[in-house]
Order: sequence, then C-alpha cells, then structure tokens
Amino acid sequence: MKIIVIGAGKVGFNVARSLSEEQHDVIVIDKDAEALSTVTDRLDVLTVVGNGASAKLLEEIGIRTVDILIAVTENDELNMIACMIAKRCGVPKTVARVRNADYTSPHPLLLSYGEYGIDMIINPEHLAAQEIFRLIEVPMATDMEYFLAGKLSLIGIKVEERLDIAGKTISELNLSKLTIVALIRNGEAIIPNGNTRLLPKDKIFVLGRTGGFQNLNGLMKKKLSSLRRIVIAGSNLIAQYLLHLLHNKKHVPEIRVIGSDAKLLRSLAQTYPKCDFINADPTKMEVLEEEKLGPEDIFISLLGSENANLVACLLAHKLGVQEIICEIGREDYIPLAEMIGITATVTPRLLTANTVLKLVRGANVVSINVLDTGDAEVIELIAGKNSPATAAPLKDLVMPKAMVIGAAVHRDELIVPRGNTIIQPGDHVFVFALRQAIPAVERYFSSSDTADAGVDTDAEAQS
Repeated sequence: MKIIVIGAGKVGFNVARSLSEEQHDVIVIDKDAEALSTVTDRLDVLTVVGNGASAKLLEEIGIRTVDILIAVTENDELNMIACMIAKRCGVPKTVARVRNADYTSPHPLLLSYGEYGIDMIINPEHLAAQEIFRLIEVPMATDMEYFLAGKLSLIGIKVEERLDIAGKTISELNLSKLTIVALIRNGEAIIPNGNTRLLPKDKIFVLGRTGGFQNLNGLMKKKLSSLRRIVIAGSNLIAQYLLHLLHNKKHVPEIRVIGSDAKLLRSLAQTYPKCDFINADPTKMEVLEEEKLGPEDIFISLLGSENANLVACLLAHKLGVQEIICEIGREDYIPLAEMIGITATVTPRLLTANTVLKLVRGANVVSINVLDTGDAEVIELIAGKNSPATAAPLKDLVMPKAMVIGAAVHRDELIVPRGNTIIQPGDHVFVFALRQAIPAVERYFSSSDTADAGVDTDAEAQS
C-alpha cells in the first residue's frame, strides 16, 4: 500500500516505523525538517518538508494514488483538514489524530466523522486511559486487552518466585480453559509449548474467557478489593481521561490526584467533586509519605516525562506499593521500569500502532495487540472459506512455526484448541505470532480457492 503519514513526532514516527516494517510505501510529511531528518536516518521511508494540510503539496506528491492517509500531528485542525482534502481526492481510508473533546463529544451541531472525511479517529491519550482503566479492573495484571466485546481477555502476568507456577512447565499446569499464548524472556518474545518451563521474571500472556482466570491456582495474587484507593501522579490529558472513566464507575473508588499545576487542579476539582486534588510535587518522597501510600493502594504516574514518572514510581515502590502503573513513551525504558518495581507500563505510541495496523491489514483481521517487545502480536482473525486453517484437524495441519493458536470462538462458544480441533469458516481465531510470520499467518486464514493444508507458509515463516 501507498500510505501518507502527516506528522513526524513520536506518534507519527512510531506509526511510520510499523508500516515501513510491513513493507508498505510510506511518505512522511512535516514542517519540521529536523524531525524529518531523524525519520530519514532511522526508517526506510520518503520524507517531504511542508504543510500536510496543503492541497497543493498533497497534489504534488500524488495524493490521488494513495491508499491511506494518516494525520497525527499535534494540531487537531490540521489533521482534520488533511483528511477532508484526501477524501475529496479519492483516498479510500483516512485517519486523524483528534485530542480535543470539543470535536469528539456528542453535540447536535457537530458533523459525523464521515462528513469530515475521516474514517477513523485516533486519540493516543484516550487509548492510554482506557488501557489503564482495564489494568485497574484486574489486580496485578501487567497487560490487559479485551476481545469479542469483552467476552475474551488477554492478560499479561509476571512470573514471581513465590507463585506456584514458577519453575513448572506449561504441561504441568493442567490448563483446561486458559491458554498461555506467549512468553517474554529477557526482552524477547517466545512461542511456548507444553515443555516450556516458566522462570521467575518471565512475563506470560494468558488468553481465556473474561472472569475465568481464578481457575488457575497460584497464577494471580489474592483477590483485592475493587474499591482500593487510586493515587494519580500528574494531571495531563491521560489523567483527565482516566478521571472521567473512573468517575463514571458504578462504585467510584477513593481517588487522589497529586500535581503541580494549581490552576488545572482547581478546574478538575470542580468537574470531579468526588476526587481529592493535592497541589504538590509527586517526585518528592515527603509528599508521597504524607499520603501514607501502602500495599493496598494503586499508584499511577502520568507526569508526561519518563524520568519524572520513573522517579515517582520508584518512591512509591519504596513505600510498599505493590501495584504501580506508569506511562512510558520509549519502549527501551520498559525493562528499566520492571527493574524498579513497576507492575505495568502503558505506551500510547504502541496503542496507536495497534489501531493503525488493524486498518491496513487484511479484511479478515479484526483486532491486533502488539506486545511491548515490538516483535510479536496477538491477532484476532476470521477464518476464511476454504482457508488452509480450516482444511483438517489442527494436529494434521502444516502451520507457520512462528505462531500458536490460543483460542477460537465458534457460534459464540469459546474453544481452547487441541489437536483434534477443526477450525470452521467464520470462526474467530486468536493467534500469537512473531512479527516476521504475520503475512504468512494472514494468508493462512484467508479465503482460498484451494484447501491445501500444506501451503508454503511454514517455509515462508522461517525465511
């Protein structure tokens, strides 16, 4: 595909990188020549200096031959105008980053996204807030993703020495309703099998029906109250979206927000009267000590700076907090975060990439979750008619080795695949796969004129 990405900031760079790695023809546009220089040095893409909302510029670079335009600058209006121009020029799909709630909140005078020429709205900060909200709902989870309208969950869990599962092989766990679909060890994604032994510091990803994780004894820590106190460091846009989500819960937990922007805190206090707001620096130990942080608290750092976030989380960990969630902008900081006791990290750029990749993938791809290593994904696909995946029982199929089927849903029934399982056309199938195998995996589940189970996907995945 030919894809234009407008904006060479953190979000735009990450989107362009993901698309380039999947061999798409990518053009990045930005007014900032220095930012584009960084893109040119690190990515195999074309760059153009200029205004991405300029109809003249878009015409000059061949907008009428483009398949997708993705506008992710810091300027909402520019992003929206670029999409409008692109749609008028016949671009099939347009994506706009829109952060201002004035443009997205329901109002009778607002036009629909389609009338603006926008096929998809992306708000990285809102995506991050939603991710944090999900993590809060499942105590001690490092990652949390819902599929099938919330019926199926993918949960990340760190293996600790004190857990019963540490040192055991997957086959020894006798899982019946859950599947360990992926494992991260020393920063590398691994496809597990029955003989894979779970080691302390491993991170495992478990797929199963939502609410069914209590069936695995020792996997999760003791059940904690859903009404535990939540302490938020920072009042940035992610924090504001999170406050909105928490404030709309049926039972609102005790929430305390610590930040240094006194004016903003006063405004938020009027909007969220059930929350407490403290004007102080959350990177100072005496401030957190005064809040009497402890093991039953959830600490969330959203200060807008990796360094500040890491300092605040380190202090919270020293005060005994066991569940710490931290916003991290750089993926290479994630191992450091784990070293200092952070339970879960949220990276808005990765969440944005997940959303964009879903748009550019095949028609049978429903959802995508890119693991924080960046080299593996969990994909929800729909098995196509006469696809190789539906040709025979799983034990008789020749599948890409760099993938594992974690679950399937047939007529609303969740199936944990075994050797005799037969995938039916139309089934939703959840696959963990290494990045290099993704094209082969998508073809494996795509409709085909022939039902040859022995297609060359195995060889291709290894090349």
